[in-house]
Amino acid sequence: MSDFPIPHIAPIRFVKSLNGADFTSASVNIEFEYIPTLGMLIEAATQSSSGVLDKHKSDSNMGFLVTVKNVKLLQKLKSKEFIVNILLDNKLGNFKYFSFNVVDNEEIVATGIFSIAVQ
Repeated sequence: MSDFPIPHIAPIRFVKSLNGADFTSASVNIEFEYIPTLGMLIEAATQSSSGVLDKHKSDSNMGFLVTVKNVKLLQKLKSKEFIVNILLDNKLGNFKYFSFNVVDNEEIVATGIFSIAVQ
């Protein structure tokens, strides 16, 4: 999957396909083998951001999850397929700060903020 140059493999690779992306936002289809936990949604959002927003760079840097805050599960999950919308809120050196929401059938089911450090 060339849209996501990340080292993750199944069953830990949750990103499936890219809906659209630019340098500050992305929309990504994610899929799980079973109904996910909130932690799995956070991991999928992290995979989506590091795999898509850096795809325009010629070198492939590794990103590491550093912080997670204000994460909320807004309703009980019933599906195994979702859309993650990522927004790059800020960059500070090798740190990137993102907000995200997870959508199921046009309803937001989870939101949060996280940061990654790019090696």
